[in-house]
Amino acid sequence: MTDQGIEVVSFATFDLLVAAQAVQAFAAIMVDDTAPRLDERLARLQPKFAAQTALIVVGEGGAASISRALLLGADDYAITCERATEHLVQRAIARVSVKLRGSQKRMLSVGSYRLLLAEGVLYSTGGQVRLTPRELTLARLLFERCNQVVTSETLCDAICGRVDASAERAVQQHAYELRRKLQQVVPRDGQALRIVAMYGAGYRLAW
Repeated sequence: MTDQGIEVVSFATFDLLVAAQAVQAFAAIMVDDTAPRLDERLARLQPKFAAQTALIVVGEGGAASISRALLLGADDYAITCERATEHLVQRAIARVSVKLRGSQKRMLSVGSYRLLLAEGVLYSTGGQVRLTPRELTLARLLFERCNQVVTSETLCDAICGRVDASAERAVQQHAYELRRKLQQVVPRDGQALRIVAMYGAGYRLAW
């Protein structure tokens, strides 16, 4: 892939990959079909952090393996024993392009607010502001369920990949930052979105 001008980053452990994905966007993530607990890994890597990331399983193929990977949420399955490695690369590039085109169309709206998922931008008639990947994840979940409580467990898992005290503190911090950024783009009509902490339950986007 490097011969095609693609930057490739490898991770020694799965947890390091998850941590990196939470703070930076990847065009694609490739996972070995023989990785232990593949079902758990694919569940954690599905587009929680970046809607534009293509998730590709790589292995020796076979109908059962390919079907399993796709049913578990992978976007594609690349067969390593294909005659030319270049074919695998081009297939990966094509899948990334398709994913990007799809994600660029994704936008969530609440009142005068617009959340551009591909760009990681929140805007309204009052201006626009860029969100970090974790802020974007939080905003997406709240926008999708406006005026409904999103549980702390859901937010912790989506933002940090785990549910514990440190993840809850991280969610609190990101909720604080997202509140601040919502205030920066209050629409000209003055009707603002509010993030309400439902203590012991989760958070709600109030409109």
